Amino acid sequence: MASIAYITDPKLLEYHRLNQNHEMNFWRLATNFHFSAFQNGDLLFFLSKDKEYQRHKEKGILGYGRCVNFHSASIETMWKRYGAKNGYLSLKEFKEAIIKVTKDHKAPRKISSIYLEDVVFFSSPIYLSDHGKKISKATESYLYIDSETTISILEEAKDVLDVWSGSEDVSLLEKEAIRHSLFTIYDKIAIDYPDKAKARKLIKELIQKDDDYKYIRDSKTDAYKIDRDDLYIAMPSFDLKDKMMEKRIILGQEELYRRSFDELYPYNLNIIFNVIEKVNE
Repeated sequence: MASIAYITDPKLLEYHRLNQNHEMNFWRLATNFHFSAFQNGDLLFFLSKDKEYQRHKEKGILGYGRCVNFHSASIETMWKRYGAKNGYLSLKEFKEAIIKVTKDHKAPRKISSIYLEDVVFFSSPIYLSDHGKKISKATESYLYIDSETTISILEEAKDVLDVWSGSEDVSLLEKEAIRHSLFTIYDKIAIDYPDKAKARKLIKELIQKDDDYKYIRDSKTDAYKIDRDDLYIAMPSFDLKDKMMEKRIILGQEELYRRSFDELYPYNLNIIFNVIEKVNE
């Protein structure tokens, strides 16, 4: 799992910040997605181009959002779908902003976007160099950020939340750090279930019964929910004939999760495992 820091128009950020938007459509001129290590659930940090927020010519991070979808469409369709969440009050302003940054100053046939949820803004910039990450002068649009750096940034962000942010946004930051850790770990230790259809059915039924549970990534076979400092991880039963072997596999998976969290997540976290054999009514 990887986050990205994307060079962003400061006027766009200010629009969303002043409107206290926790969702936004982050549009791009490119019509396709060439991210080798960025997908749904990952974080996009906003690197401001504004010199006011630069330190020794290093761009500062002024917030982030969590990716929930990718889209490619015409300007008009993008406006119909998201309206002011594109960062402008009217289609005219939206179109003019896009034309302004194109090389030929003409409206492109299509643009792409990354839809973000749980958007949080900072009152002062966070600099990647303070977290052991350097920005190359050759960076034109974005760069990848590893998991350890991501969690370190989220921790600093608690002290620089925007003036309009409250305890709800602090909670978002804490949940995001847990979620990011979980997704990173899952990418490394996820296992295949012998009966994937049954595994998906069990987890689907669990989520339908308890909508606080969400899929881990797009797995459809594993789920989680966060309740303050408690992380619940739901795993479907393997339904093996050799029950001792099944217990060993489950215990091994639980131990991998716990050790991985100890290495990546720097705070106390109570991890509760829920092996789903059937969903009780």
